[in-house]
Amino acid sequence: MEKIQSSSLKEAYLKLGEAEKLLFYKCAQMMKADNGNMYQVDLLAIGAFKRSSGNLKGFKLLVEFKNMAASRSLLRVQLDTFLRFSAIALVDNANEFASKVLAGEQIRRMKDKLGNKMFDAYLIKFHSKEYDWLQKVYDDLCGYIHFSNKHIFDSFNNFDDKQRKIEFSFGIKDEKYPEYSWVEIVDCFTMALNLFFIYLDAWVVSKANK
Repeated sequence: MEKIQSSSLKEAYLKLGEAEKLLFYKCAQMMKADNGNMYQVDLLAIGAFKRSSGNLKGFKLLVEFKNMAASRSLLRVQLDTFLRFSAIALVDNANEFASKVLAGEQIRRMKDKLGNKMFDAYLIKFHSKEYDWLQKVYDDLCGYIHFSNKHIFDSFNNFDDKQRKIEFSFGIKDEKYPEYSWVEIVDCFTMALNLFFIYLDAWVVSKANK
């Protein structure tokens, strides 16, 4: 397993570790709120907790093994977790919304309080008003969910147009990326968790105050 050596990457990893601790702390907070009573949104949040903790564990291992393509895939999945959970703040009745999700209804077929269908594209556009980096990052990462040219170009280690030579990489490691690329993706995952926390905290306050 690769060891994280650079100070900037260590710092980014430290922030991610702090977010990981918060994930379990906030889960406990939610479970204790309103004397431990459970609501439909709690069940939705528990699913988001479970998915986030699994994503985070896998993401950390992938970064340590320098696998950029798979790391980006998990970052995209984590952004999806935040986006869809955030819909609880966009609807008239959060528990009714959660009940529909639990029953298997697709979020993209549901409408927010303004009557807009909550497609991923709509949720991204909505949140990009506050987080201007989100749209570009999301668009770039979408190519890593389905097999695309992103994966093809990731297999190119070196390209010499004059000599018409291409050096390919078939292994797990992506050595061609500079350090700032690894720092950036770790920071992005931390931000994705923190965005999830914003809407989770709002739910915990709402639940505690009934």
